[in-house]
Amino acid sequence: MANWKKFMTSLAATTVSIVLTFGTTAIINQKKKNNEKRAMVMMIMYDMRESLKEAEECDKDMNDFFDLQVELIAHPQQFYERLNELYIHIPDFEYTTTAESIFRSNIETINTIGNILFVEAASSFYDNRQLYKDSVVSDFQRQAQNATSSYERLYGFDSANYPFYSQAYLRRMKDRYELCKTMMKVKDKDLEAFNLKRQKIQEKVSGSSAGEDQEKFLLDIQRRNDELQKARQEGRRAL
Repeated sequence: MANWKKFMTSLAATTVSIVLTFGTTAIINQKKKNNEKRAMVMMIMYDMRESLKEAEECDKDMNDFFDLQVELIAHPQQFYERLNELYIHIPDFEYTTTAESIFRSNIETINTIGNILFVEAASSFYDNRQLYKDSVVSDFQRQAQNATSSYERLYGFDSANYPFYSQAYLRRMKDRYELCKTMMKVKDKDLEAFNLKRQKIQEKVSGSSAGEDQEKFLLDIQRRNDELQKARQEGRRAL
């Protein structure tokens, strides 16, 4: 009886030890997975938000270009005087594709995020972003640059439809963005915190690099000035 009790006590202790070991490991792995999921979601959401800001600037430029075009067509004598204003309002939709590349090329994206609807919405956002760049902004750039070459070409440029195309794509991208925010419970303050953390890291890295580059640049200037002064002195002695 005593041996049986001893065996059962030992078995219970071993069982508890195993449960604690595997349970702790499972908790740690789950926490790690949640952190990876959150990091990927924040990276994608921040990229989407910044792309929307750039797209909204392009939309504003196209509307401003149209307003100025109407004014200049009505007053042809102002065409050459205000030509630079037209150039300023030709949009340029620039964005990095790092986050999109990581999102699309990582086969573990769905497993990491764990939300197929989010993956579909984010993919749709990136598809529309590319379409907006190619079908609206890039096409407007080509047409507008050609139109600024002469009053006659500006007169013939039909830019009235581009703001409508722009708004259509913007609505689609905003809808996908808001849907992703809702599904993953991401708030604006979360994105701001992510942005601040990102900026601090960039400032830290670029700050030390910039300091080293500046020091190297100043030393190089000094060396070149010394070489030039030495050459001048040698040249005077040779005369």
